[in-house]
Amino acid sequence: MTEAASDQRRKRRRQRLTQLLAIVVILAVFGFIFPRIASYSSAWNIVRSMTAAWILTLIGVMALNLVTGWWFISTCLPGLKLRRAAAMNLSSTAVANTVPGGGAIALGVSWNMASAWGISGETFTLYTLVSGLWSQFAKFGTPAVALIALVAVGGADRTLVLATVLGTAVFLAAFGAVVAALYDDRFMAALGRLAQRVLNRVMGWFRRTGPQNLEQGFLDFRHQAAHLIKTRGWLISLSTLASDLTGWVVQLACLRACGVTSDVVSWEKSFAGYALIRLLTTIPITPGGLGITEVGLTAYLASGQGTAVTDRIGAAILLARALTFVIPIPLGAVNFTVWKWLRRKIDVVPEPDVASADAGPDADAAASTDAAADPEADTEPNTDAGPDPDADPDTDPDTDADTDADAIPAADTAPTADTVPAAEGERSGGPSTSTAPTP
Repeated sequence: MTEAASDQRRKRRRQRLTQLLAIVVILAVFGFIFPRIASYSSAWNIVRSMTAAWILTLIGVMALNLVTGWWFISTCLPGLKLRRAAAMNLSSTAVANTVPGGGAIALGVSWNMASAWGISGETFTLYTLVSGLWSQFAKFGTPAVALIALVAVGGADRTLVLATVLGTAVFLAAFGAVVAALYDDRFMAALGRLAQRVLNRVMGWFRRTGPQNLEQGFLDFRHQAAHLIKTRGWLISLSTLASDLTGWVVQLACLRACGVTSDVVSWEKSFAGYALIRLLTTIPITPGGLGITEVGLTAYLASGQGTAVTDRIGAAILLARALTFVIPIPLGAVNFTVWKWLRRKIDVVPEPDVASADAGPDADAAASTDAAADPEADTEPNTDAGPDPDADPDTDPDTDADTDADAIPAADTAPTADTVPAAEGERSGGPSTSTAPTP
């Protein structure tokens, strides 16, 4: 117990240090580094001078970026409707974009909502792993596409080449591991045994016993993942590509809206900067790469430009981040609050009135059943009427009485609720007030 408590303290200490580091980086970037690259006042004046046509265009591409992200989630989680994917994405994004290392908390928010919709733990785990893998594949594979585009126009540089080599190596290694895991039972069984040994050791520290059949669980998961990728792999890949490209389209539209022409920053260079920053922010130093993305993109795109052009580029990057990073936060907070409120309203069900339920049809049926089972109800002989004149004189009245008593069930063996035939609603699977919970 003491060892477990010390582990918890160390974990909390690491979390606090991570949060402190993120806050320091954000303050340093926006308080000291970014102002040395571009002017906030100039950037604000540039944004204010945008035309109505560009404002409507930016709203449209922002909405498109959100919808493609929701589509990606619904393709990775079969059966999830687009509106529910939107609710889950907005709520989890609001957490991930505000809390340092908030990915785990955002995952918990997504699971809270998915489980309320009836999604099983196995299905959600499969969705988490598949969507995470495809997102990482896109991040590490995008620099290669950007390099090809820049080579075509003769604008490749050493930084992009290095990033492409690194990203391609990671991409190929991860892709090979996934293929081996999905198509080789022995590889997946080995992973299951390794996970079992690690889990047993960790649980041993806390003197607890964990699951003991991880190998079979890994094999079952392999079959489920292989089926999902076989049936929807192309759709998942297409939605991943669409989600990534629309994020870059928002950035390119902001550059053009702020007056940065293609002669200054071509679409190829804009895409290359987008790819480099996505690769850099795979290391979660700040929530959503806040601060690192703004400084990195502005410095890369404004390299060798004058002050006026740099201010326009800085304004475009800040605007793009506001559309893709800041605006989803309040939308997600409101969405999750409303969802929780609606869930509480659905979960609060008034308890049944037991007194009125007892007086209902089941009570009447039970009363009639008790009456039929009572040997003294309606079947008791009338002793005041004297002997039956038609009775056989040779018949012993005591014997007849004994025989009748044996033919009629005794009162203490009356049918119970278990032996009474089910009502029509129960046969068809409907509810029964006889099983109403007692408050």
